[in-house]
Amino acid sequence: MGNHKTRTTSYHPQSDRMVERFNQTLERYLAKVVEKRQRDRDKHIQPFLPYRSAVHENTSVKPAFANFGRELRLPADLITGIPPDAPRSITDYANDLRNKMNDIYEHVRQSDQQTSEKMNTRYDRKMNNKGFDEGSLVWLHNPVRSIGKSTKLQAKWDGPYRIVTGINDVIYRIQ
Repeated sequence: MGNHKTRTTSYHPQSDRMVERFNQTLERYLAKVVEKRQRDRDKHIQPFLPYRSAVHENTSVKPAFANFGRELRLPADLITGIPPDAPRSITDYANDLRNKMNDIYEHVRQSDQQTSEKMNTRYDRKMNNKGFDEGSLVWLHNPVRSIGKSTKLQAKWDGPYRIVTGINDVIYRIQ
């Protein structure tokens, strides 16, 4: 199909940033919705159907369309009776799919490059950190993890807390 494999280093997730970004989104979502005992995490995967079938902000392509080369067949399609694609020869289908996938991947690569350039520009700007004001609401990063539970699915932030006083530029007393 004319695909080119890019080499990635083992145990170096930064080289697979798109996959790692999605994994980060999945982990954050599950950390917010699973119960404290983490026995129900399998029940919270279904909401990713909208993610896969919604147009991605950066690429303007639906993730499922980029993966399969066609729109997803949703449960509503069974009710409305939208027929699947007309049958055709396997050779024609394979050629059309290859051409369509090449076009999609090229579009996604270009969009990814543009997004990467925008992100680099934002990152390169100097951050103007003015601190927090007394009375502001803030979230506290809590790195402590409970034993016996998946660390990735535990909430990483507590709060909101109110700032009581500032001790210095980076340390605050919260309530």
